[in-house]
Amino acid sequence: MTHRERVRVRVPPASSGRPDTRAAEVAEARPDLRVRIVGTSVADTFSHRARHRVRSGLARLGVDIVDDGVTEVAGGSVRLRSGTALDSDLTLWAVVSGVPDLAARSGLSVDPDGRALVDACLRSVDDDRIFAVGDCAAVPGARFACALATPQAAHAADTLVRVADGRRPEPFAVRYVGRAVTLGRRSAVGQFTRRDDTLRRAGVSGRTAAAIKELASRGGKYAARTGTGA
Repeated sequence: MTHRERVRVRVPPASSGRPDTRAAEVAEARPDLRVRIVGTSVADTFSHRARHRVRSGLARLGVDIVDDGVTEVAGGSVRLRSGTALDSDLTLWAVVSGVPDLAARSGLSVDPDGRALVDACLRSVDDDRIFAVGDCAAVPGARFACALATPQAAHAADTLVRVADGRRPEPFAVRYVGRAVTLGRRSAVGQFTRRDDTLRRAGVSGRTAAAIKELASRGGKYAARTGTGA
């Protein structure tokens, strides 16, 4: 491979995947590669200012952003909604793994995406002995995010203990703090939110944001392993 014949990497997003993070990590680790993000949802859950910072950070890493949808990936080509076909030596999908079909197959009530309908205590609306959390649960007022799965699981476990002790279950509640996206290993963009997950004007970026994001990620892994702090 010569300098002029760089390997072309495409990172198409789907649903709420994080293509910006994956593209930034690839571009930072391998500056000899040509990296593009293909999609219309890059940092779309951030404020205008934070979204601009994300896009600027990607540009500094040499990542190109193609604002178009993907209709097909075949061989070494990525076909877009506009009809354009982009050559690609390596295509990385930034996708959500999908909703497990166990709830639907079990005959439980589900939403159009196949997630089990639950009440405020995370119990199935069909049978209060059945709990659903994470990707398979349509939790009232909660967005589809990995950051919510661990606290939902912890709450469900606590509820089982409460019920076993003859106490009333309590509704699930979470206090949102913010959201963040890493731009390689040394930079990130963070957006603070209100408790109800609406965006605040304040944010943080650069190394400080990267340190906060790393701390949050490690804390999440620790909580998932031990159940502590969930």
